[in-house]
Amino acid sequence: MIKEIGKTGLEKVRQFRSRMAYELRDGGRSSMIDVDDKKNILVITIDCLRDDRLSVSGYHRETTPFLDSLNSYSPAIAAAPWTFSSVPSILTGLHPHNHGAVYQDDSSRNQDLSNPPNGIQDGVPTLAELLDSVGYETQFITAVGTAAIPIEGRFKSVKRRHDADAEDVLSEIQQWWNDTPGPKFSYAQLGDLHEPLHDPNTEYFSEIPDIDGIDRWRFTSGDIQNDEFERYRSARGLLYDTLLRYVDEEIERALGGLAELDDTIVVITSDHGEEFWEYKSFEEEHFEDSRGISGVGHGHALVPPVLEVPIITNLESISGSTTRQSSTDIVPTILSEMGATVNVDFDGEPLQEPSPEGSVLLSQEIAYGPNQISITEGDEHLIYVPTTDSSVIIDFETGEQIDDPESKSRLMNQVPRDRATGSSVELSDDVQKQLSDLGYAE
Repeated sequence: MIKEIGKTGLEKVRQFRSRMAYELRDGGRSSMIDVDDKKNILVITIDCLRDDRLSVSGYHRETTPFLDSLNSYSPAIAAAPWTFSSVPSILTGLHPHNHGAVYQDDSSRNQDLSNPPNGIQDGVPTLAELLDSVGYETQFITAVGTAAIPIEGRFKSVKRRHDADAEDVLSEIQQWWNDTPGPKFSYAQLGDLHEPLHDPNTEYFSEIPDIDGIDRWRFTSGDIQNDEFERYRSARGLLYDTLLRYVDEEIERALGGLAELDDTIVVITSDHGEEFWEYKSFEEEHFEDSRGISGVGHGHALVPPVLEVPIITNLESISGSTTRQSSTDIVPTILSEMGATVNVDFDGEPLQEPSPEGSVLLSQEIAYGPNQISITEGDEHLIYVPTTDSSVIIDFETGEQIDDPESKSRLMNQVPRDRATGSSVELSDDVQKQLSDLGYAE
């Protein structure tokens, strides 16, 4: 899945994207795409949803009965471990080093709101722009403001609904959808699993204990071997699972109220997962987080609970797969289903033709500490830190470290060495306040 290109190839890519930028500016986008079947499209991204918490993955609680009932499910590797760089990959079919929503270099980051990364490169089209050029109406709505920053100007309508729950976001999607003649493309980013976690209206599994600070991450550093931590961890996990079941019900409700659903491509995914202390000691040994945090949340380490996410669709043309795919596969999958001819190169591949076992999968661009790049091939998972030229391989399933120089050399050959960066972005005071409420540093 990672395309290796030499200097000549990189120059061709730069020339191609320069031409795309010209076409986008001068209204020539129609030459970039031709569509046989203009189906409606709905993409729902559940922020912080880790793949192994879906009941279809064998989880011990029935968290996602509706999502389990859809036609296809595949585990996938998120292109980035946090929203800012990952959502552009979902919408462009490109890895961060190609779409440009990244930091300028690999040096240590502390995602403070005065210094955000760059946005998507001007010459890189999102799915929304490609579809707009052939007559689609497009809408983007998010409960997590970070998702909207790098895609400003790419959709006809972008709405931030800060910290809104799934019912509110999906109800607004439903109203827009049913009031808007097709063809149409709507993207929704749900924030229910992102801190601060809300009090659920229904307790599906058991009563959630009243524990101080359960809506926020606690025990983010230092010793966690005590009874207070164990009570908090158990309650936090139960709250997360309860909210996931709520989101599952709300998606079922919203889809049930959409007009023209039979002629709609539905994709449900996540921009990244969430860590619950599984790799705390490992991270403290191998990585640096500028906040002094380890083991929880996302954005700081390319470990499996943060990277493995689901791709779920209603498409009968996709049988699903137990082999991991990539979040960059979503755009090519949608366009393939419509019989589209596109004058754009993607990093991903259509899920109608799933990648074979052993394909090489890439993730990159962390938010805290020196940058990391990961390469996953089968169950071998290499994490590389460019600033120190250090790397480690673990088993993706067990987390056990692998000492195999031959494997390390092979995987290191797949690490991209160049990055494109988009234009700088600025955050208003209101946006900075919203992001601070979601746990980003001021």
